[in-house]
Amino acid sequence: MTASSAGTTTLVLFAIMVGLAASAGGPPADPPSGRQAADWAARGRVADGVLLDAAGIAAFNRRMLDVDPSVRDLAALPATLAMTEVATLVGSISRPPGEPLILDDDTDDGIPAGPADRDRWTAMAELDAHPAQVTPRFALVTRRASLRRLPTTERVRRPGGPTDIDLFQESAFFPGTPVAAIHATADGQWAFVLGTTYAAWIETSALAFADRATVLDYARRSTQFVTAARATAVPLDAPPEAAGVALDMGTALPPGRGVEGGGPAVELPVRATDGSLVLVVARVEPAAAVHEGPLPASRRQVLEQAFRFLGEPYGWGHDHDARDCSGFVCDVYHSLGILLPRNTRDQAASPALDLTVVDPDWPRDRRLATIARLRPGDLVYAPRHVMMIVGHDDSGPWVIHDTHAGRLAGDPADAVAHGVVVAPLARILADDGGLIVDTVTTLVRVLPSPCEQHP
Repeated sequence: MTASSAGTTTLVLFAIMVGLAASAGGPPADPPSGRQAADWAARGRVADGVLLDAAGIAAFNRRMLDVDPSVRDLAALPATLAMTEVATLVGSISRPPGEPLILDDDTDDGIPAGPADRDRWTAMAELDAHPAQVTPRFALVTRRASLRRLPTTERVRRPGGPTDIDLFQESAFFPGTPVAAIHATADGQWAFVLGTTYAAWIETSALAFADRATVLDYARRSTQFVTAARATAVPLDAPPEAAGVALDMGTALPPGRGVEGGGPAVELPVRATDGSLVLVVARVEPAAAVHEGPLPASRRQVLEQAFRFLGEPYGWGHDHDARDCSGFVCDVYHSLGILLPRNTRDQAASPALDLTVVDPDWPRDRRLATIARLRPGDLVYAPRHVMMIVGHDDSGPWVIHDTHAGRLAGDPADAVAHGVVVAPLARILADDGGLIVDTVTTLVRVLPSPCEQHP
């Protein structure tokens, strides 16, 4: 059985178990785990009303860029950077985890990493012989590309840990993402880039370089938003058998000229043989996957977008062409034009967000009572995990979340979820076997609720 099929099997089993556990002597007519976005929206009387208009979203994003240190305004990047600043930033990312590591060699056991491996990884950043001043090189990402802790495709994991979690994997950037390269390996194969939401290493083959103004103007003109979980952009001059470029939810590209035969068109960045930027017109397939401008910022729309990922297998750091818990939240809100920090710890502490900090001493009933006042689309944070509220019923709050090894109290030990699932919050188990609700640290409202009392 492949890893993908195994994940699908456990996901189906998890959904079945939730449905059975929700029944009292037989399957209910409307098992909570089987409800779709529209069902939860109707149950919670979630309106279609837009809670942030275009001006409100622009103000939200501007505040995020101004006050949250985990995001970056590329337009404000200085023309030159001191190499000492570059070395500090690159060095803060470019080091292997201090814990014992297993180097993946495509076997179940792998190879224990030794001191020589650590010395080799540490040297990869090549921060010694460089000029005192660095001029950032602007570029657009041309394909879904991994962001790496170190400039290597080697994969490492914890001894005895999951084989599908690579500790060198940080995140991914999608086609059309503007970046500024501030450092590179001597062979030119890897560049350390700054993006709005992340800084890490990326393969240079995924970058198309242009002048600063061209790259920033491309980002400004990017008004075609991918709203499906996945889509494909096929250049018009590509042969019929071409697979096209994969697009993920939240990707934004500029509109292209009309395509004969219908269907939305976009400007797609392509890397020329010399590494420079070429823009080509591409058709987006399916046509319904792209929307002119971000989707309406309503709670119903957030639910609909979240449920588009239902059943997708888990992918740490956007690995395996998927996403993790915080990446799931980011991509959903990006399709509404809303900028969030990439990582869970940064989302849960963002000074730009409406946060409610949960006191560690709060008893469970107070935690659940406070969470019960959240609305669909609001976020619940526990250590290293985030969940999105979909609604409430007699059993308490329900969430949709992207989980690596999710289990519910009372279920068989082998009923494990590996992907995006809907679950009752009060029954979700934490990594230590206790209930995750007892570890909740922060509650976040992204969309405003002016008529509601704050929890």
